[in-house]
This record gives sequence, structure tokens and C-alpha cells, in this order.
Amino acid sequence: WPANSPDLNPIENLWRHLWYRRIRKYRVQKRFPKTRDELIRYIQEEWNKLSLQDVQKYCKNIRERCEAVLEAQ
Repeated sequence: WPANSPDLNPIENLWRHLWYRRIRKYRVQKRFPKTRDELIRYIQEEWNKLSLQDVQKYCKNIRERCEAVLEAQ
């Protein structure tokens, strides 16, 4: 079940897209949130900046990823 697997769920890749350093210079981290409210606001703002192409990039190869998992058992 891809939705229940962090390795297959496209939302995990989108989360990395927002947070981690190696992708787009860590969109949320680089804003240095100091409070929980700032963190939430920054995540929402950066999420809203994601393009349809960003989302499609992580969703279009789900079939191949599922097949690779099945092949690897």
C-alpha cells in the first residue's frame, strides 16, 4: 500500500522538497523559524509555493517504484 509506506508515498518526497538542505536550499530551514507558530506558517507558505510540476514529478513514477518493491519482495 503506497500510501502507508514512507518509501512509496509521494508526500514524503514533497516533505523533503520543503525541508531538506539538498533540495532547493531547504526552503523552511533557511527561514530559521524560532517558534512553533513561525514553523507552521513557514511550512504553509512554502507548501503553497509548490508548483504542479513539483507534485507531478513525485507522483508520475509511482508505478515503477511499486514494481521495484514487489520485485525486491
